[in-house]
Amino acid sequence: MKPIYEDNGDGTITDTTNNLTWLREDSWQKEIKWFSWDEANDYALNLGGIKFAGHNDWRLPTVVEAQTLYNADKENYDKYETKIYLDPIFPKGPLPTIWIHEAMLGNEGYILDLRNGEVRLLFKSKTGRMAARPVRNKDLVA
Repeated sequence: MKPIYEDNGDGTITDTTNNLTWLREDSWQKEIKWFSWDEANDYALNLGGIKFAGHNDWRLPTVVEAQTLYNADKENYDKYETKIYLDPIFPKGPLPTIWIHEAMLGNEGYILDLRNGEVRLLFKSKTGRMAARPVRNKDLVA
């Protein structure tokens, strides 16, 4: 279902349709560095460790969750000023690709490309132009 977003004013945005809370800015916007899959996963877990926005259950999204971010009816712009299809409630300037936490095949992980909605495999050690956009389930108390 198409998300309906609310800015929580604490660095998070809630998708009220799918009961997800997203980090408002991706890891590139917050850290100004590209991430491998392991670094992206550690970044999400670290947000939980510091109880970012009062929660300790931050993680990388599943394929299905990540795909809810892509919306061909909504335009935004990545750090390269290239059009991406991410609701403009999220600030412009993120990386166009984010890591996904899903059952992995050896050294490969999944990414979502917000330029075209593609989910594809990539070596987990690759860091070029990949970011983390951590998520949590909105209704969990943690």
